[in-house]
Amino acid sequence: MGAWGYGSFENDSALDWVENSFRRSGAAAVEQAFGSAAEGVYLDVDEASAVVAAAEFVAAARDGDVSKLGAAQNVFTTHRQSLSSPHLLPLARKALERVLQQSELLELWTEGQDKTWLNEMKHLSARLR
Repeated sequence: MGAWGYGSFENDSALDWVENSFRRSGAAAVEQAFGSAAEGVYLDVDEASAVVAAAEFVAAARDGDVSKLGAAQNVFTTHRQSLSSPHLLPLARKALERVLQQSELLELWTEGQDKTWLNEMKHLSARLR
């Protein structure tokens, strides 16, 4: 995983998902990302990064805070309306919880003493409540 920061869109996996899936399919790509987390299997870094990015999009559609979207904000704006669907919110909560329980992304970010990524995820989780 190429990462340059702790944010949801500050890694190659998330931006690849935005470009290769979300740009084309919007809310359907978000549902697919959440569906992979619901299957109860260990999430690799790419799957978990897609879940986090998708959850960030749902949170932004819900509360209007686009400050965490970075370069993905332009693509988000195109699909914002479809991301406001109420059924996506509980899916986002459950999928993000899965990332924070059993994922390679969690393992990579919690190897050291720095808790910045975990704090970012707690903030995202709070935005989804």
